[in-house]
Amino acid sequence: MIIKSFEVSKLEIGLKKPFITALRRVEAINDIIIKIHTNSSLVGYGEACAVTAITGTTNEVILQELKEVVFPLLTEKELSLTLLESLHNLVITPETKACVDIALYDLLAKEKNKPLFRYLGAKNNQLITDLTISVESPEKMQEEAQKALVLGFNFLKIKLDKNTNTNIQRLNAINAVLPHNIKLRLDPNQALTLEGCLEMLSKVRTDNIECIEQPFDAHDLTAMKILKEKNITPVLADESVFSFKDAEKIINDDCADMLNIKLMKSGGIYEAIKISGLVKKYQKSCMVGSMLEGPISLLAAAHFALSEEIRMVDLDSPLYLKEHPLLEPFHMQGETITLNEEFGLGVDAIVHSLELFQTQ
Repeated sequence: MIIKSFEVSKLEIGLKKPFITALRRVEAINDIIIKIHTNSSLVGYGEACAVTAITGTTNEVILQELKEVVFPLLTEKELSLTLLESLHNLVITPETKACVDIALYDLLAKEKNKPLFRYLGAKNNQLITDLTISVESPEKMQEEAQKALVLGFNFLKIKLDKNTNTNIQRLNAINAVLPHNIKLRLDPNQALTLEGCLEMLSKVRTDNIECIEQPFDAHDLTAMKILKEKNITPVLADESVFSFKDAEKIINDDCADMLNIKLMKSGGIYEAIKISGLVKKYQKSCMVGSMLEGPISLLAAAHFALSEEIRMVDLDSPLYLKEHPLLEPFHMQGETITLNEEFGLGVDAIVHSLELFQTQ
């Protein structure tokens, strides 16, 4: 199969309510979508999410890299895993790589007449996601936690900020209404100091905390290692881990118990598989998460998570997006995501009906 041409479009989907973390406030997703045409009837779809607050990338950079670097490299090339290796050797932003990587894997799976998760080796088609509670007042976060219970979620990701006292109030308010079987995943998004983190953990219930995610600045591996060695709760590295080399450093220096793999950080599935393999080798654990992304890249993350049998999944973003046809392949019921057996990512008919590619 030979790659012949490309199309680019933009996808904008509003959120049902603002998404608030210590780093940003978001009211809509604005992603780049690509379509890769081949010398067959098969078409590959990919998507990229520029999260400037975390990665520094913008949609303008993604578009420029696609048109000036990636598309010239891939045109008239044969579809193969070697081509994916060439893509990942490029010195470009990980979001741009992810956009193309996802489309190439979509094509590889379609070429074998398989859903992407089956092509990658998954046996199951269902996974369990947590639900994210945005940073708000203690009372509001307690209310949102109660709503999550009604929806059937057993894992809650609790966003926190730099205010230690308010974080304590938030967690105590949430714990006051939670059954003992509900697990919390704390996510301060780099907002805490080591002193503030230790004070917070000393004043809240910890037996139901499954992990604390990236509590400190991404470059402060020393503080993360100190917290890990205190063995209060497992430490999950997120913004500290983009590439395979980052993962190697975290593991070799024993700075975290877990690593959060996101396709927009790793540059797509190809590098994510390598990171997951490294984590398994050293008997660590992974979470598969996402930025606040559009449906195509989120689907790719779900297919990847299934193929690697990763238990900790943070892919609740579809619940934040306003109704959109591209959300259909998730088949979300409560905390359960069920992927269908359509070939590749399973979005061809939907994207075609939306006519997203009218403008270049």
